[in-house]
Amino acid sequence: MALVLVAAGLTSSGLPAQSAVGVSAADGTYRFVTKLAIGDPGQAGSTSCSGALVAPQWVITAKSCFGSSDLASGPPPRPTTATVGRTSLSSSTGSVVAVDRLVPHPGRNVVLARLVSPVSDDIMPIRIASTPPRYGQVLRAAGYGRTATEWVPDRMHTAQFTVGWWDNQTATTFEVKGRVPANATICKGDAGGPAFREHGGGLELVAINSSSWQAGCIGETETRPGAIQHRVDDLAAWVRDTIIDFPLAEGSVYREPWGTISVVAGGAPIWFDSVDEIGATGYPTSWTAVPNGTFGLLPTAPRDGTVVASPQGGVFVFAGGAKVWFAYPQEVTETGYGPQRVVLPARYLDGVSDVPRDGTVVANPQGGVWVFAGGAKVWFAYPQEITDTGYGPQRVVLPARYLDGVSDVPRDGTMVMNPQGGVYLIIGGAKKPFHTWDEIIASGYADASLTVLPARYIDSLPTVASD
Repeated sequence: MALVLVAAGLTSSGLPAQSAVGVSAADGTYRFVTKLAIGDPGQAGSTSCSGALVAPQWVITAKSCFGSSDLASGPPPRPTTATVGRTSLSSSTGSVVAVDRLVPHPGRNVVLARLVSPVSDDIMPIRIASTPPRYGQVLRAAGYGRTATEWVPDRMHTAQFTVGWWDNQTATTFEVKGRVPANATICKGDAGGPAFREHGGGLELVAINSSSWQAGCIGETETRPGAIQHRVDDLAAWVRDTIIDFPLAEGSVYREPWGTISVVAGGAPIWFDSVDEIGATGYPTSWTAVPNGTFGLLPTAPRDGTVVASPQGGVFVFAGGAKVWFAYPQEVTETGYGPQRVVLPARYLDGVSDVPRDGTVVANPQGGVWVFAGGAKVWFAYPQEITDTGYGPQRVVLPARYLDGVSDVPRDGTMVMNPQGGVYLIIGGAKKPFHTWDEIIASGYADASLTVLPARYIDSLPTVASD
């Protein structure tokens, strides 16, 4: 038996819209979660789905909610209304806005729905994740579909799910199973609703609800647990290009109506904390207006290879979200960079790490290539080793002086993997193998960064930690 699509609850058949079997969301939480009413309520063919606000005027949801796998860009085939920022549908908070345009993804069960006007400024969109889900990680799903006891619930429901294995997993979908509560599932009407990470006080959209066995949903007799999510963590560029149809120039200052002012560096908006800081950084206190939510769709750090400067004249290059300092002007030239740079607030640069994130591939001016793992650099002995380890041709050239000062031994607690899939924990310069993924989860490393390193390097590590 195939998993059942949970695209919508049919309101014309006596089986109205449904919601995730979990717990009622607390008032004012997860306000980006959206209820979509498709068609005229009470009329034949009317349905409902869930979605997530990704910009003040755009909602991401499932293409199947609109009934056609070959859905074309343009107005929705049936009148559609989005309710956003309203935990209880009977309350008067949030916004209720009509949808005037759909933009389907060409290869996924994913569609962007444009609202006729932006939602109220106090409803913050969710940012799309930049890393994929991994077995054992915990995600939260939410929606307005059926529950175990209600055909048409008034409130959003939510639950935690664990990412699991399944035989038909693909590059674009993955299975989840209920965690808190353990019997949580996805019901009709939840399709298109968000599955997101909660960590560090922030939220990241990883996937949208796609299909489910619907065990525990009212009116269902199926007992098999689990549901399928459709990944969106790798669709940030598509979302951004769909929504932002105007260029943002490097080194130019922009302002959103709700007050955020930023300069663009390496495609990322770097915000100013005051008008005085704009002047102190050397920019005129004038700017170009952009729609609310524009900055939330852009990267959070300048792209690799972006050269920037502080108001005091220090020059840096970005690599893996970190800044690397040039000690003298000739070092910039020797490393192959030109004179172009964007001046950024000293306050911002002071808060940026000096160590690239794990998995960042870098090179020195002489052509040596390394990958960062646990704050250390790991050398590639020959070009084929880079390919064998799964890295592409992209790399950031850094000063030889800087790389010479970086450790060759990852810090304790670094998770690494060889190209064959063996996973190890670095402790005292030695490797400790994990035998199963469940062992990784039980040890508390389900969310740890995992960097692929050359088999030659991992084979050379001792198995007993040094004193």
